[in-house]
Amino acid sequence: MPKDEKNTNKTEKEYLGNQERNKLLWSLRSDFAWAGKKIPESVEIEGEEYRLRDMIRELGEKELLNPDEAAKIRALIPKLKEKAKVDEELLETEELTKAEAEALYEEAAGLLRAAMELKDKLEGKGGEKGVDEFKRMLNTQKVVDEKGFQQLLKSLK
Repeated sequence: MPKDEKNTNKTEKEYLGNQERNKLLWSLRSDFAWAGKKIPESVEIEGEEYRLRDMIRELGEKELLNPDEAAKIRALIPKLKEKAKVDEELLETEELTKAEAEALYEEAAGLLRAAMELKDKLEGKGGEKGVDEFKRMLNTQKVVDEKGFQQLLKSLK
């Protein structure tokens, strides 16, 4: 077996430690966990598949939503948040490999981002107007997150 394959297999089989778990959970629970994360291509919820990236792209191209589309989006947003919450609970409680934990984290953060994108589309926010506001909020959140991270580190010592 080539050396690279051996290292890859070892990493995939390593289980998540408490410190790593807490770091992922802390990051996922921050107010801007979804910032910069990829929206999942698709997600299955209650037996129905939603092609999230396509849906968000198509909504961005529309000037106005018809009432049926808006109602579907309003119904989907809490489902996305609930699925992200389920992923978070699995991350918190299950014995996972590092790869499994990272996949759950990425999916949950991506679902939260999709929910925020859809919410913004419903509210008529295109994103360009909110860039400065987002930067301001992100800077504020960085300070809050840094303080929280410092407290987490102190509690782990």
